[in-house]
This record gives sequence, C-alpha cells and structure tokens, in this order.
Amino acid sequence: MKSVILIRHVKSDHSNMLADIDRPIRNDRKEDAKEVAKDIKKRGDSPQHLICSPAKRTLQTASLLAHSWDYPEKKIAIAESLYECTANDILNLIKNTDEKFDTIAIVCHNPAITDFVNQYSDARIDNVPTTGAVKVDFGKGKWKEIKTGKLNWFLSPKQLKAAD
Repeated sequence: MKSVILIRHVKSDHSNMLADIDRPIRNDRKEDAKEVAKDIKKRGDSPQHLICSPAKRTLQTASLLAHSWDYPEKKIAIAESLYECTANDILNLIKNTDEKFDTIAIVCHNPAITDFVNQYSDARIDNVPTTGAVKVDFGKGKWKEIKTGKLNWFLSPKQLKAAD
C-alpha cells in the first residue's frame, strides 16, 4: 500500500519582519508537532521517508516530527518545489518517490495541502490547520501510477487536545 501523510507546518512566528521563507515556528506551539507525531506513531503510521519545504518553519516542524519518530534528522529531504507549491506540485513530487518507500510524510504549506486532499482523495475538507495532518492511501501499485486515494485519517492539535 502506498500512503502519503501530509502535515502542515507548526504555526509560524510573525513577530519579526522576516521574509516569509525565514519565518520560524512559534515556541509556544512546538508541542503541537510532538503531539501530532506521537499520535501518528501510535497509529503505526511513522513514515519511511520524510520530505519538507525549504522554509524555516517546515524544516523546524520536520525536525520535531523526526525526533518523535526516531527518524534520523540528517535524512530529512528538502524539496524546493514544496515552497509556495500547488496540489499538482505535491502530486508530481509523490509520483517521483523511490518505490522502496511505502509510506512517506511531506511537511509543507496551505492551501496546497487542503487542495491536494480535495483534488486527489475521496474527501472534501475546508482547511487543514497549522500542524494538522492527513493520511491518504493510494492502494497497491507504483508511486508514478497514483491517481485518487482514500482519506484514511485527518487530525489536528485541537482535536488531540480535546481527546485528552
């Protein structure tokens, strides 16, 4: 089964006049990434490959996730195409994934994540919030052959906090 976990970066810090790509995550929201990663791991869905946008906030988010999944931080792949990407850019990246991986995680931005779910899965959602995550299953086959998948789950920090 080929599966993709799409994760929106942790809420960014807008307190400085930094370029968009250089904005860091908010320190008071780091726990959101740890909680989401813990839930994904509990589901047995830790990815075999982790890819992120080159934006500072996605790199920081990916690092927090990797630590929670015991994934080597040095193996996080950075894809320039994920910064200011579209749903189609995400699909193209996925289609070029090494076949040795069955589950991958991509940390990037909205509206691309929400658009991807709405265009390439059987679900319709309004918004993937910051640090929100979705898993889309594409069945058996090859990455380059994927078309429309099935939404397996959709979670957010708010939902996880409410469940505690």
